[in-house]
Amino acid sequence: MAPSACACLLTTLAVPAQTMAQAATTLAPITVQGLADPEALPPAAPGGQVATGSRLGILGNQDVMDTPFNTTSYTSELIQDQQARTVGEVLLNDPSVRTTTNAGHMYEHFTIRGLRVDGSDMAFNGLFGVMPFAHVPIEFVERVEVLRGPSTMLTGMGPASSLGGMINLVPKRAGSRPITELTTSYISKGYGQAHVDIGRRFGDEERLGIRFNGVYGNGETGVSDQRKGRELGALGLDYVGDGWRLSLDAYSSREDIENGSPAMYEMAQLGRLVTPPNNSSNLFRGTSGVQRDYGFALRGELDLTDNLTAYAAFGGSNSRGRGLMFGTRTVVTGEDGSAIGYVYNVDSSEQSRVGEVGLRGRFQTGAISHAVTLAGNVASYEQDVYNRANTGYPQNIYDPVKPVFPDSPVRMGGAGYDNLMSSVALADTLGFAQDKVLLTLGGRYQRVRQSRNTDYDESKVTPIAAIVVKPWGEDTSLYANYIEGLQPGQTVGLGYLNEGETFKPTKSKQLEFGVKLRRGDFLHTFSAFQIDRSFLGSIAEAGGNRLATGKQRNRGLEWTVSGQLTRTLTVLGGVSYLTSEQRSAAGNNEGNEVFGSPNWLANLGVEWATPVQGLSVNGRVTYTGPQWLDSRNEVRMPSWTRVDVGAKYATRVSGTPVTFYANVDNLFDRDYWDGTFSDGFATLSPQRTLRLGATISF
Repeated sequence: MAPSACACLLTTLAVPAQTMAQAATTLAPITVQGLADPEALPPAAPGGQVATGSRLGILGNQDVMDTPFNTTSYTSELIQDQQARTVGEVLLNDPSVRTTTNAGHMYEHFTIRGLRVDGSDMAFNGLFGVMPFAHVPIEFVERVEVLRGPSTMLTGMGPASSLGGMINLVPKRAGSRPITELTTSYISKGYGQAHVDIGRRFGDEERLGIRFNGVYGNGETGVSDQRKGRELGALGLDYVGDGWRLSLDAYSSREDIENGSPAMYEMAQLGRLVTPPNNSSNLFRGTSGVQRDYGFALRGELDLTDNLTAYAAFGGSNSRGRGLMFGTRTVVTGEDGSAIGYVYNVDSSEQSRVGEVGLRGRFQTGAISHAVTLAGNVASYEQDVYNRANTGYPQNIYDPVKPVFPDSPVRMGGAGYDNLMSSVALADTLGFAQDKVLLTLGGRYQRVRQSRNTDYDESKVTPIAAIVVKPWGEDTSLYANYIEGLQPGQTVGLGYLNEGETFKPTKSKQLEFGVKLRRGDFLHTFSAFQIDRSFLGSIAEAGGNRLATGKQRNRGLEWTVSGQLTRTLTVLGGVSYLTSEQRSAAGNNEGNEVFGSPNWLANLGVEWATPVQGLSVNGRVTYTGPQWLDSRNEVRMPSWTRVDVGAKYATRVSGTPVTFYANVDNLFDRDYWDGTFSDGFATLSPQRTLRLGATISF
């Protein structure tokens, strides 16, 4: 979004708040009470850190007690209080999620329930293919919603890997109360950022809403001598007519890095872990790159009758990443830190276009209620990747040298994919005994066509059978589900002999049982699950190829908790226990645990509103248990514990509301091996980071 356009928009929207307050306030604020409308945003739960419901794909927004899955929706209040800038920083609060990329890297990938979820697989208001291919700016997001477990029946196939769960991002909307906020922030070592957030509703009945978010940031990061720049312009429009609704979201995002990138450290070939280097180590001084992303989403709804609504959505994104910022790998060869370096000069581009249409209806057959959804979608995902590499140069992780950089690649004969996906889904939620029993049945017919290196055209049906029972009132829900997931055929990445080869799509199957207990302002969710899937392994005997070689089974138990323990004490966190096994056709690895899948994960965050008016303090402890670095189970990574603390102080300065924030991540500045990026590759812990910020509300 051009700076001149942003300036004009800011001038237009900067109507004095007192003038806007005189207008009629027909519309509700951004959070509404009740979920009769499946598009209505669920209100925040007590404590304000999570919401009382979330989106379930084509089923729309559902109250958490009516949802037959384990879900959490993190609010903008939590995002702002923790000064999060990326989705990964928000998901540090989740006991079932871990990030598989380094802090400071250009990309963010995750695991949910021990299964990889690529950053490109995030949905935007239920629609895939809209979000940036790299880091997703969090400043224009109202909610970050996590659905644990496969979800193809609910959402259709994502563009990459989402067998373990789905992350859905809800855009900010203009509420009935005008908002004009300026947030300035500073991150240790010299990164500064300004963020403006303006929202207004216009017209006699405030039918038209406009929300603008703009970000500019630049400075040094926690990686020694690395600099990063960020730019974001995001616009959200919505209009509420008589029996119809329309919304449009559009954004432009730019992120660039200079003089370095965090590394991934391969130690499986060495056969042991070495002492972690300083967590600010920069093995790639002199590298630089830029990532640009543009995206949009248009959504409309029309009420055909009081009980029947038609909807349509269309969106997409274009991304371009260029420079020496990808494939930053180092193979450690000695305990003294000696290593072999790899650096890639990459030019990649991605384009996606997604459309969806559907009908939602409610009716009765005798004493049974029905909430029926019929939906169809078409999605096109294309990627081209070109690279030149300098591999095998001598390096030392404790005393790094500057790499010799390869030339820019020629855009000819690159790797990538060209996928066309289409599907039709039908689901019915039947309510028995005055909706004390909710049974959801349905299926999705999914067709996948892949044409790039490997041609593939096949269709599959993915079913859902899920139930919620409330035997003792609205505050206790027993639930169970069977659901399947589909993943596009994986494309072999950089560094393998069969780089660029694409395999057939794979399926996952989940069986889950759970209990939800709401006690006062506290919500507990207990779940037990099993997920079976195919996986892509590294086979040394095949000469360094990656092959579709086996089956994987993950079994786990989860406990999540959120809410207010007392009027002044808010708690958020939980514990997950996971077992994973490589099963049939896994060759020499059969019976081994899956790399990067710790048995135990735990998160506990506490916020205390102190007796000092406007002052609250918070802390979070994150624990990750031991895990295997490699699929052969030869190198074991130890457990780690991290402590983060923060404070917030809301006051007035010359009559203007101002909120000050201070957060410290990795308080004790521990150096440790954080997790696994891929088979054999470890990531390094983040640096101790001080975040200071102030939000001025005009």
